[in-house]
Amino acid sequence: MSESSLIVRLKRGDQQALEQIYSDYRQSFIAYITNTHNCSQDQAVDIYQYAILSFYENVVDGSFEEMNAAGIKTYLYSIGKNKLLGDLRKKTKITFQGKFNDDDLIVDDDDFEVNKIEKYDKVKEIISSIGDPCKRILELFYFNKLSTDEIAEIMGYSSGNTVKNLKYKCIQRIKKLIE
Repeated sequence: MSESSLIVRLKRGDQQALEQIYSDYRQSFIAYITNTHNCSQDQAVDIYQYAILSFYENVVDGSFEEMNAAGIKTYLYSIGKNKLLGDLRKKTKITFQGKFNDDDLIVDDDDFEVNKIEKYDKVKEIISSIGDPCKRILELFYFNKLSTDEIAEIMGYSSGNTVKNLKYKCIQRIKKLIE
C-alpha cells in the first residue's frame, strides 16, 4: 500500500493503517537508533513509540503534509533522532574539572579603580563633545531621571517616542566614539 493512502487512512482514524506503519518501520528504526546513536534496545523502543505517537498526532492535526515530507520513514527517523538528542542534552551535565588557584581570583583594586576613572572621564569627554540635542537628552534622562515624555515636553518634541529614538541614536554615536 502506498504512503499517501496510508496517510489518508490515518486521517480518517483507521487504526489498521497505524498498526501497519508501526510494524513496517519498527525493525529498521530500532536498528538505526541503536547502531548510530549507541543506545539500548529498550530506549530505542521507547523512542520509536514516541516517534509513532508524534507522527500520528501530526497527521491528524494536519502539521504533517505528505507532499512536503521525504516520506514516513524519514519523518519517523527525524522525530526519533531529535527526541534522543533532546533526552541526551537533558541528561548531560558539564562539570569543571580544573582547579582554581587563589591567585587567579585576586583583583587589584587600584587597577580596577584607575580603569573605572579613565572610562568615566572618557565617557564624560565624549558626552560633552557630542553637543545638543544628544547631550541634553542624556543629561535629562540619566542624571535628572526624567521620563522620555517629560523630556519631549521640555525640549518641544512631539512625543516620548521621538525622544526614545533620539536617545538610542545618541547612545549608538557614543558607543562608536568609545571604540
